[in-house]
Amino acid sequence: MNVSITKCIRELNRNHNVEEMLPEYVKQTRNFYGSHACYKLALEYFMFFENISEEAGPLNSGEDKILEQVNSITGRFFLEKPDREECKKLAEELLNLRKEITDRMQVLSAYVDCFSVYEYILNRLEYHFKEMGDMPEDVQFAEEVVQFIFSSKDNAAINEKVRFVIGQLPMRMLRSKYFDVIRESVSIYKGNSLSSLEGFEYMFRTNAMLYKDKNMDIYFTEFKKPLEELKNAAFEDMDSTQYKTYNGIVEDSTYELLKLSDLYILFGEIVNLLYTVVSVAAYTDETERVQDKTLGIAATVIKGINLLFSGEDSDIWKLAEEDLIHEEEKLAWLSGLLEELTGRQESISEILDMAEAVLGQVKEVHGKALESLGLAENFDLLARLSLLNSNSTFAELGEDRYAEDVEVTAQMAEAAAGRLISEVKELFKNSSRVLRRAVMANTLEKIPVFFNGPQEIADYVSLSLLQCDDEAEKYASKKIIMDEIEEYKVFGSVK
Repeated sequence: MNVSITKCIRELNRNHNVEEMLPEYVKQTRNFYGSHACYKLALEYFMFFENISEEAGPLNSGEDKILEQVNSITGRFFLEKPDREECKKLAEELLNLRKEITDRMQVLSAYVDCFSVYEYILNRLEYHFKEMGDMPEDVQFAEEVVQFIFSSKDNAAINEKVRFVIGQLPMRMLRSKYFDVIRESVSIYKGNSLSSLEGFEYMFRTNAMLYKDKNMDIYFTEFKKPLEELKNAAFEDMDSTQYKTYNGIVEDSTYELLKLSDLYILFGEIVNLLYTVVSVAAYTDETERVQDKTLGIAATVIKGINLLFSGEDSDIWKLAEEDLIHEEEKLAWLSGLLEELTGRQESISEILDMAEAVLGQVKEVHGKALESLGLAENFDLLARLSLLNSNSTFAELGEDRYAEDVEVTAQMAEAAAGRLISEVKELFKNSSRVLRRAVMANTLEKIPVFFNGPQEIADYVSLSLLQCDDEAEKYASKKIIMDEIEEYKVFGSVK
């Protein structure tokens, strides 16, 4: 049978010819995932090689080991043509590698969140040691901020700007009010899915420096010492020399963390694509495989980059019309092959969007047919590949995204709020005033807007300025906000 996936979807929606259309839908969707991933991998792997080649120094041992594993699996799949059983073993290797990359990325994210709190503190201290320029008086500034917030009629844009302003204004909210805001924010999740509430709790803890990852004692331990120095710093009695020292610690650590995070995102994306290609091959008979010239070109690019990583020679370079000796010549040839793939990935994306839109419905309506036709395992693969094809590079693959989620009750929401408030209170017990304010600002910027109208927002802006008697802190807050307002006028979005 060779019918379009559009027809498969239409027939399945009508509950027609299910025994014929369901296997065809599963096969075609699976193959489209594989083709899309192969095209994207060719581009990502090429760019990854360029990125790695341009790095000034060698990778650390952990990153070097991961790169070696990625290249090894890529070579074994694309150069050695494994059978279906061998592909399943490669897929398992990739899942294990993906878990390590995800674990490492969570540690990096936890460190980034911690250093961002100290960055906030030091930003507010900056103008104790630096000359202040001209800035609007409080009343005029408050008017400009309110005008900036409501310059758009779009509620999403308004809320985005409100959260930004709250996170940058001098933080003078009473702790009792702050705890009330946490309760109100959690109460919004009553009646929603438990997974969304758990996501909120995770987000809150990371931004409040409450999240502790067990792997922080294993990975990237070089950041423990500078973080400990910041925890013990006396920010309220800091002189210019100390400020420069601690600011340097934050800047250097943040730079290294973000550089590592970028690398691990690249690792994660490539492993996701590899897993998709390898898994599709593990579930596809030779007769079902897509025969497409452009897929062959994509595979050639991937093989070429893999050989450049390994430094091995191959007959692959003889496909070029001229002798390719130097790395730059080989890269230029591979770049030309990439140009032949222009538009292929995008055209398949449109088909996949259509196929993915009905995945949940297919499972719900035709679950028994999937079982009886022996397609349940194939469909579980599609669900995993759908997650990998999403914008979430580190999505949890063990979750069934089509399973019915638990609904949050009032008692569950109250318990969640209680947990967060209790943890924050414990943190605040031994924290300085500036750290408490930084944590409050950092979390309030991320939670749902808690104002009931424009006037409450205007009052909050005015009151936060009025209650701040530290002119350096006030100036720093104003400058950050005014810079953002000017940038918004040019680009039309908040950072």
